[in-house]
Amino acid sequence: MHRRSLAFALLLVALALPLSASQFVTLPFDQVAREATYVVRGTLGATWSAWDDAHQVIYTYSTVRVNRYFGETTGPDTLIVREVGGRADGYTQEAIGFPVLREGEEVVLMLSRWEDSADYRIHAFNQGKFLVKNRGGIEVLTEDPVKQGDERLARPRFEARNEAAGAALTMREFAEMVTAARAGEHFERPRN
Repeated sequence: MHRRSLAFALLLVALALPLSASQFVTLPFDQVAREATYVVRGTLGATWSAWDDAHQVIYTYSTVRVNRYFGETTGPDTLIVREVGGRADGYTQEAIGFPVLREGEEVVLMLSRWEDSADYRIHAFNQGKFLVKNRGGIEVLTEDPVKQGDERLARPRFEARNEAAGAALTMREFAEMVTAARAGEHFERPRN
């Protein structure tokens, strides 16, 4: 009986691992801002996809022309951001729920370095990506509602959901939040 219970428990754990691996844990804003190597405001430039060296994973790359660094840090004028997923040699790989890099986007990104290169990734998945919008002459930030796999999961297109995408922060509010987070203050991002 004990052996059967142990085998059943191990089977349940084995079945649950893939489910938990595909879910994202929402982190507090201050943690994401504190853990990020850079927090930048910029424009996504050229975007391309390519296989890794082992020809197993497709990555999408984008240059980021940095206009501003937040939180007492500075860095290069141009960074390379790499995210899992993309289209190369007629093949498409989607990393469901991961950020999408779109050429020409005005963004604020919280970036961390990949362990295997000088490239950066968006820290905490889509939590580290904000779209810059102009509302009445004021730049505001909204969460990017589009993630890889949205079409497959039958979610509405980006354009239809863009204006309803969460609370907007002014650039000044965001800068103050990042500065406070990097100083060790804890708070939650305001929500509408």
